[in-house]
Amino acid sequence: MEKIKNIKAIVLDLDGTLLSSNLKILEQTQKVLQQLIQDGIRVIIATGRTPQTAIPMTKELNIKAPMVLANGALIYDPVQNKIINSNNIQKSTVNALLKLSKNINKSLNIYTLNRIYLEQDKILAYMNESGDKKENLLNHTYLDLDKEIVLKCEFFGPNDGKNAKLKEIVIDQSNKLNEDLYITSAHIDFLEILNKNVNKFHGIQYVLNFLDIKNDEVLLFGDSHNDVEMLDNFPYSIAMANGEDCAKKVAKFSTTSNNDNGILNFIEKYTTLIK
Repeated sequence: MEKIKNIKAIVLDLDGTLLSSNLKILEQTQKVLQQLIQDGIRVIIATGRTPQTAIPMTKELNIKAPMVLANGALIYDPVQNKIINSNNIQKSTVNALLKLSKNINKSLNIYTLNRIYLEQDKILAYMNESGDKKENLLNHTYLDLDKEIVLKCEFFGPNDGKNAKLKEIVIDQSNKLNEDLYITSAHIDFLEILNKNVNKFHGIQYVLNFLDIKNDEVLLFGDSHNDVEMLDNFPYSIAMANGEDCAKKVAKFSTTSNNDNGILNFIEKYTTLIK
């Protein structure tokens, strides 16, 4: 394969892609990305995470490009610490999902700009799973929907791989609402619900237009269901070896796993970015 030239940006999912299994950026990958940023390559984070975890987990890279957060519900400027664009979920939809979570006995996390609201007895498990800090996590009882902008909701916790059935239940519920929803997943035990206009592809396209970068000037790395739209719609999309089959099916290329410097290995082998 001839090496890919003229790349101006690299789009990176976090969990399962840039982050290793212990939620860290591998040292070799980190050094190369830091150098590429210094060389003028834009590194764009595209993740289901919200600012309170996405920014601390990537602070070593000193990223200046807008970030695609909450699966595209939020476009965030990490330098000026401000929202560039957002698509929230309606208050009535959040209330309906809260009611549904009680009816089916399934935990619901509610993501706002600065906090995550969840059931009290799920806070510790969420901290262990996400690497989030306790001060970012509040019980549902503290949620004031008149004051908060809800970016996404997420059914959370082990479900024996039954996300498909849960998704059918949520779709059935959504048909009774006044809001069309986008339903996706970054993990077998999560089911994420967002505004219908939200996905990573739309968010990335918004950022690329903002930066005046063309679709064929970008490398994109992802591993899961919520990466499918972005991997499917760009010519230089790469699935991680540890990724879900749905991601591998639509990606144009593949690389080694997130625990084996998959991003670095592809850049070294198939691009002219590293001199």
